Amino acid sequence: MKILEFLQEDNGGFSAGRLAFLLWIAGVLVVWLITSIKSSSLQAIPDSVATVIGILMTGKVVQKFGEKPLESAEGKSAENAGKQQPKKQGAKSSNNGEEHASE
Repeated sequence: MKILEFLQEDNGGFSAGRLAFLLWIAGVLVVWLITSIKSSSLQAIPDSVATVIGILMTGKVVQKFGEKPLESAEGKSAENAGKQQPKKQGAKSSNNGEEHASE
């Protein structure tokens, strides 16, 4: 997968959210590697940094799912415009108050 493909939305436009997420992860990884190498041990990633990563991921997921129903609802309404749905008849039939006796 190419980096530019990763940064593009389904409609072909570039995503600022994906770019922010990628830059944040790259920055955190670089700083974490440098501090771990200098101290000769693996450093802990602060909770505040993990929180920002979680917020960026959650925002992108919510945005993605928020766009899908709107697109499919618009597409369906455009397809069904002018079409009238036939009424379905139920399995029950009404007698309209009449009783039929079988002898």
